[in-house]
Amino acid sequence: MKDIDLRPVFVRLASHIRDRIIHGEWLPGQLLPGEESLAREFKVSVGTVRKAFDALSAQGLVTRHRGRGTFVSRATDERAFTSFFRLVSRTDGNRRLPADKILLRERASADDAEKSALDLKPGDFVYRLRRLREFEGKPLVLETVSFPFDLVGGNEWGDDKAAAHLVYSFLEHQCGVSISRVEDKLQAAILPPDLAGDSGLPAGHPVLLCLRTAFDLRGMPVEFRRSWLFTDDHDYLSELRWAGFTESD
Repeated sequence: MKDIDLRPVFVRLASHIRDRIIHGEWLPGQLLPGEESLAREFKVSVGTVRKAFDALSAQGLVTRHRGRGTFVSRATDERAFTSFFRLVSRTDGNRRLPADKILLRERASADDAEKSALDLKPGDFVYRLRRLREFEGKPLVLETVSFPFDLVGGNEWGDDKAAAHLVYSFLEHQCGVSISRVEDKLQAAILPPDLAGDSGLPAGHPVLLCLRTAFDLRGMPVEFRRSWLFTDDHDYLSELRWAGFTESD
C-alpha cells in the first residue's frame, strides 16, 4: 500500500519545485516559469503556486521581484558580504570591506576537524585556503576555509577575478553549489603559535574563534571555516529579523 501524502497542496508543490532546483533543473539566478504556467503544468490554482513560491521565498531558495518574476536565489556580491560578514567597527557600528590577502591554497588530506565537520572519510582530501583579512593595515580576521576536494575539483578560488572575499560566489559560480544556511559556533580562544606568523600578532593574543559549517540546498556540509577574529577594535554582530517587518512597522 502506497503512503498517502496528506500535506497541503502548496507544500507538496513547494517540495517538488525545491527538488528540481536541488537537482539542477533551474540554476542560481535563473528565472522560474510563471505562476500561470506552473498552475497549468500541475493542474492547480495560481493561488496555490503563489503560496508555494511564498514558502520557498521564506526558505531563501527563491527571490521574488515585482514585475519581473521569481528567480532561483543566488549569492550575489551584496548578499554574500552583508549576510555572512559579522565584524563591525566599535566606533561607529559600520561594516567595512576588508582587504584580503591569500596566504595558502592547497589540496591536502583532511584533518580531524575537517573530517568531522564535512562528513568525510579517512583518507579523503580537502581543498583548503587560508587568508588574512585586514582593514587599514590592521589584521581583522585570519581564516582557514576548507571544502571537500570532490566538490571543488580543478577549480581555483580567485581565478574568476571576483573580489577575494566572495567565497560563496566561488562555490556558486565555479562549483555549481548554492549555500542554504550556515552554522556559527563561537569560542573564546588565544591565537595558536603556528598561526602567529600569518597574522602578525603574537601567539597567545586573545581572539574570538568562529567555527562555521555551511550547507548546500540538500543540507549537505560543503564548507568548514575556522576564523580567528581580532576584536580589539571590532564587535561580532548578530542580527535577528522577523519576516515582513519593516522600519515603519
